[in-house]
Amino acid sequence: MPVQLTAAAWPLDARLRDMNFLRAFAFSDPGEQDRFVIRRTVHELCRQLQAQPEVLGEATAPVTLFVSHTKLNLDAPPKVVYSILHYLTATQPVKVWFDSGDIDAGSIFAERIEMGVRDAVLLVVLTDAYASREWCRKEILFAKKHQRPFVVVNALQEREVRSFPYAGNAPVLRWGGKPEAAVDLLLKEALRHLHAQMTLARHMRPGDIIRPSPAELATIVGLSPGSVVLYPDPPLGDEERELTALTGIEIVTPLERYAKEVEKLVLPRPVALSLSRSDDARRYGLSAGHLDAACVEISRYLLLAGATMAYAGHLGEGGYTDTLFELVRSHALPGVAPPDRVVNHVAWPLPLTLEDRSRFKHVATFRRMGRPDAITPELHADFVDEPAAFDADGSALHRYAYSCGITAMRQAQTLETCARVVLGGRTGPARNASPDGTTAVRWYIGRIPGVLEEVLESLSASQPIFLLGGFGGCARLVADVIEGEPRKEMSWSYQMEAPHSLGMRGHYEARGGWLDYPAMTDLLREKGYASFNNGLNEAENRELARTRDIDRVVELVLRGLRDIAGRA
Repeated sequence: MPVQLTAAAWPLDARLRDMNFLRAFAFSDPGEQDRFVIRRTVHELCRQLQAQPEVLGEATAPVTLFVSHTKLNLDAPPKVVYSILHYLTATQPVKVWFDSGDIDAGSIFAERIEMGVRDAVLLVVLTDAYASREWCRKEILFAKKHQRPFVVVNALQEREVRSFPYAGNAPVLRWGGKPEAAVDLLLKEALRHLHAQMTLARHMRPGDIIRPSPAELATIVGLSPGSVVLYPDPPLGDEERELTALTGIEIVTPLERYAKEVEKLVLPRPVALSLSRSDDARRYGLSAGHLDAACVEISRYLLLAGATMAYAGHLGEGGYTDTLFELVRSHALPGVAPPDRVVNHVAWPLPLTLEDRSRFKHVATFRRMGRPDAITPELHADFVDEPAAFDADGSALHRYAYSCGITAMRQAQTLETCARVVLGGRTGPARNASPDGTTAVRWYIGRIPGVLEEVLESLSASQPIFLLGGFGGCARLVADVIEGEPRKEMSWSYQMEAPHSLGMRGHYEARGGWLDYPAMTDLLREKGYASFNNGLNEAENRELARTRDIDRVVELVLRGLRDIAGRA
């Protein structure tokens, strides 16, 4: 789908002369330009998933939008329905099904309404009188009957006498005078609905009944006891499941089924996670969201397989540690205490307060690393056993001290774990999440990029490594170096731009422990995938280093971990 971001971009290439580009540059506001491109991308994805053809080079409308409303509030301020219809007529390539105007004379009203809903997505305009109107309620029930997606625009002015109980399990947006926000949300819900259907179809078994939204009484009523309903993750809470269980119908998500049936891993020690944001996601056509989603899915499957995970991220809000702890809370396994599922290694001089220990005591076991022997108060007054927070970029000596503490933690973590899963990781400057939840553009704080150091420590200890390079970052850097591709990041001329790097290197060269980039490159190429010792062959390791298919990643990692468990 070609997009023209600036008027000066044309002509781009003679071969594209006859191609119609989306004129995103027509919007002067960058935010509206983004929304326009996203909106049209959602349209195109819906069209592709439904295998709709193009007509004379133009994409057909992939979505029929059914505006569900009551006439009682139609002319009352803030006239939400008129605002939405005007917006749709003026700007949107969607087909709109609206009211009795779309019902042919002589048709049976109920049949035509149901036919309209059956092939559409519903935009429910919830006004004060909506739930009191019979046909409004029927339209929602038709949507539930035919498994159609809908979004509720909450435009209540005073109150509802009675809320309609079957309008749940749908996104709700408070009306703020912006019809584009409501339409965009509905289109994304339509795309989610299509994607959920296709994803669930990959996991379904004979006899399964697919529900692309969370299962509820309204969507499983009428099914025979003993039926199995497959719906998208995440699973419902226990309180809802107790209610649906009264029907005698089994409701299950793919992950729930996996957790029940997977052979639990019996590993001798935890699995180390080298998971962090990368600084080059856009180079591979990705965003930070892709990497975050991959981290979550991989961690979720490891938890469900019974693995204990070791991680060393900061404890502030907004980091991956926070996400990992929340996964532990939501994926507790019977008979396994949650704190045994995650070991959090905290390097000196990073803080570990009593408040941290108390806040996370139900989800993690902490391993506090002591101050390295070479870093003494004689070097600087800041270098005490439990220092107040100091900035690694404050001076060359402070960065050296930080680096020694981080390296000591990584060495200890390697010895205490049985394998390492590597994904992402910065190779240079990036936007960094700080312990206080703020972000700033910063370099890594060790002697070399952190994930690279963890890979080298694992290789030195002959620890099994699973290198997931398809999402960029340091994992991809290592894969490229192993496969002989030149990378500027594996050079001192690039890395010396980090704050106080020259002074830090001087401290290392005076005391020992400096790592030279040509030597690291030679070591990685010499060791290669054959030294990963992870139960996978070289072809599988090469695939793991390139694929973005999370299902395949999980399959290969779990197969390798089972081999490690068998050896143990």
